[in-house]
Amino acid sequence: MKSKVVAIVLAISVGGCANAEMSREEMLGAAAGAAAGGFLGFQLGGGLLMNSLYATAGTVAGGAGGYYATRALMGSDLAAYERTAQKGLAQNTEGQIHDWQNPETGNSGIFRTIRSFQMADGRYCRQYRTTVSFDKDVQSGVGMACRQDGGQWQVVSDDFS
Repeated sequence: MKSKVVAIVLAISVGGCANAEMSREEMLGAAAGAAAGGFLGFQLGGGLLMNSLYATAGTVAGGAGGYYATRALMGSDLAAYERTAQKGLAQNTEGQIHDWQNPETGNSGIFRTIRSFQMADGRYCRQYRTTVSFDKDVQSGVGMACRQDGGQWQVVSDDFS
C-alpha cells in the first residue's frame, strides 16, 4: 500500500511541472506513465531511501515515456499535412492553395507553392508557404522540396515537419 501512495504522490508532483501548452491526451499519457514508472521504480528499491530514489527515477522516466508515446500517436496532423504538401508540390500551379483538416484533433491548415526553380545539380525544386491552425494558435512557415527520380517530392527544409 505504501508503494502505491508514493507512486501517486510522485506522479502528481511531476504533473505540477507540466507545460501548460500540453494537450489533454499528452497530460494523461504523462500521468499514466509517471504512475506506472513510479510504482515499478518503488518495487526495485530496497529500504525507504532506495525505494524513494527508484520511485522518483521511475516517475520521471515513466512520465517522459508516456508523454512522448502520446505525442507519437498523435501524428495524424502531420500525416494530413504531408499528404496535402505532396499534392500541392505535384501540381504545377504556383499560388494555388490546398487545404487540409483533421477531424480527430480539429487542427487544419493550408499549403501553397510560391516559386519553382532548378538547382545547379539539375534537381527541380519548389518553395512553399504553409499555415497551420492549432487549437489556440496559428503558425505560418516556409519550406523547400525537391522532386526525386521516382517523382516523389522530398522536403529539404520545412518549419513544420
